[in-house]
Amino acid sequence: MNKILSFTLLTFLASSFLQADDDIFDESLEDLMSIETELKADVGSRTGSTDILNSHSPVDVITHQQIEHSGFTSLSDILRYFISGFNAPETSIADGSDHVRTFTLRGMSPDQTLVLLNGKRVHTSSLLNVNATIGRGSSNVDLDTIIPSSIERVEILRDGAAAQYGSDAIAGVINIILKGANHKNSFNIHYGERKKGDGKKSISDIFFTKALKYDGFFNLSLQIKSQEKTDRSGIDQRIEPASHTTDVGLSDATNILATINTEIAQFNNFIFYSNSTFNYRDSQASTFFRPSTNNENTSLLYPEGFLPMLNAEILDYALTTGVNGEFENEIFWDLSNRYGYNQIKYYLNNSMNYSLGADSPTSFYNGSLSFTQNTTNFDMKKNFNALHIATGLEYRYELYTIDQGDEASFINGGSEGFPGYSDKSDINADRDSYAIYFDTTYIFNRNSSLEGAIRYENYSDFGETTNLKIASDYKIIQNLLIRTSISTGFRAPSLAQSNYSNIATFSGISSGTFQPESDIAQEFGAEKLKAETSQHFTLGFVTQITKNSYITLDYFLTDVDNKIMLSDEQTLTSQQQEKYNINKVSYFTNAIDTRTYGFDIKMGNKFQFANNNSLDISFWYNYNKNKIIDFNDNNMNRVNSFEQVDRVENGQPKHNIRVLSKYEQNKFIYQLNFNGFSQYAQVIDNKRYWFDKELLTDIDISYKITKKSTFSIGSNNIFNIMPNRWDNLSATPTNPYYGYNGIKPYSRYSPFGYSGAYYYFNINIKF
Repeated sequence: MNKILSFTLLTFLASSFLQADDDIFDESLEDLMSIETELKADVGSRTGSTDILNSHSPVDVITHQQIEHSGFTSLSDILRYFISGFNAPETSIADGSDHVRTFTLRGMSPDQTLVLLNGKRVHTSSLLNVNATIGRGSSNVDLDTIIPSSIERVEILRDGAAAQYGSDAIAGVINIILKGANHKNSFNIHYGERKKGDGKKSISDIFFTKALKYDGFFNLSLQIKSQEKTDRSGIDQRIEPASHTTDVGLSDATNILATINTEIAQFNNFIFYSNSTFNYRDSQASTFFRPSTNNENTSLLYPEGFLPMLNAEILDYALTTGVNGEFENEIFWDLSNRYGYNQIKYYLNNSMNYSLGADSPTSFYNGSLSFTQNTTNFDMKKNFNALHIATGLEYRYELYTIDQGDEASFINGGSEGFPGYSDKSDINADRDSYAIYFDTTYIFNRNSSLEGAIRYENYSDFGETTNLKIASDYKIIQNLLIRTSISTGFRAPSLAQSNYSNIATFSGISSGTFQPESDIAQEFGAEKLKAETSQHFTLGFVTQITKNSYITLDYFLTDVDNKIMLSDEQTLTSQQQEKYNINKVSYFTNAIDTRTYGFDIKMGNKFQFANNNSLDISFWYNYNKNKIIDFNDNNMNRVNSFEQVDRVENGQPKHNIRVLSKYEQNKFIYQLNFNGFSQYAQVIDNKRYWFDKELLTDIDISYKITKKSTFSIGSNNIFNIMPNRWDNLSATPTNPYYGYNGIKPYSRYSPFGYSGAYYYFNINIKF
């Protein structure tokens, strides 16, 4: 990977300087890099849109043209493809985490990245990751509820921004902008499958737009997506003869999605706007196979053993409505309300409850999780020549519920594969919060500016917080911009972290996750959760070498105090086991203080040739390092919590590269792209195992059949690169799950999954 980095850097610099001309210093940053990239972004400043290469903080934009030609069909994969340092692993046999994709930015926790839709806060999934996955102990926004074809652009702020946007904006902010006016109707068909012949995916979507008076519009996107499972399992040595028993890979899933975005402009400059998203997902994944030797009652219903299948029915929808306009003194105002809801219902098939013997059902309803969030905002901004001011109010209400499953799904150990939520887990927990913010930017001259932001927020369940941010930029010369920012931030404990509880039994051991304020958690020192707090610093520069090329370099440092984690499982004494009827307990706690630091190098260049042919090349290298600098829970340290510690510090690649190239020639567009990941590690039985660095190659070739129709073929991971198997870890009949010869031969932390090459074709028709 170092050779690739060095070669790419030298090639880029050489080609850029060869293109240099005498007029370079007369060019402005606004003219920089005339490739298919939007130069303006709404995220990063509350006072108005900014040039992404002239902003106080690092901001990136992914356009709808780039999304259309990427070959990827989910927003999680699109962001992983374009953003170096964005990680979205594909887990397997991890309960609910198989059905809702988690993601991280700069190696930090999934719940430390704020997601906005048209500038409004997006609700998180009701799923709480409680298994040993990346993002354990957190909830995140389900990015795959939004149709890619409905997106105008995605803006990424790589800076702390809690003082501007509130809770969660510690690692950064992702702002998804839906398509507005001036787009064409389109119909798209996508089909693909894996090299092994499984994992077939078919997608049909339509984008319909209608122009309204005064530049208003109505846009509707509909999509139906079908994903078949993949299986990359190893052999199960508990079976004679040893054979494949468990599905390890992507889950079966059917998705129905809809997105609406509309603006209705009035003659008096009022604009009524609304957007909504809808996703129904029916997803099924396997758990571990239960051989007939597992329990004497197995043979009563399954003489050959059984493979429990966990089905998740996910309903996610949101509605934003608002109105904006200007007062007579040119004060812009915006009043909006966004309601979001997510529900996951769990069903288990082909299973049994051992304690019920032959009378056990084979299918179960295991209960549901749901999360509701309603956010009301009133914002104002005005420009006083060089002084730009923005201020606003926010009120937010949240509700988290757990509904119990069938009694047979949870009594006496519960259903095998996924025990149901019991009446003791059943809960309705809510809270509200209100906030006020003030954001101002002063432009000293065309070469320098200064921004300051302050936000006060008060939560009904944990109290109040005030956060600050200062950002500035200065042009040393016309084509060299220095920028820096410093800020404080916070992340409120989620309602799920404060209120989740459940008991599961695996291999005869019952383990429970309990609320921090429960009696059993209190016996181990648990306390009421506090908010995470952070301090953030960035320093970087932007420069142009020619009119069509740029380089940015940004250093970042983020300290987080009182990071919330799910504790390790604590073993109860015999007296405690008798008292609580459970073997192990875990709880949420403000466990650690962390430090994340690193830097991003980005470069872009566009070559113009004869006959309007062109070549765009961009390069992005990200380095990030997570380190635990202190432990705040007496039950956690580097020795007894080695797996948790190593997941935070080594579970994700520290080095990431993206090299994207696009060559346009007449009716053809050729794309060749590289994605590189450095080593990462996973701990099993208190021993660390390393997994190799990898470089993946993607290709996409598009042909414009007519002015309104395009045909594309391509492949993601065209050379079928697979992560290496567990090194020096051999599975046995008594421990068959992990190992190079085990049921799960690959790490669930793999940043590119383990399903191998994907080949596809795509037809797009505009009308």
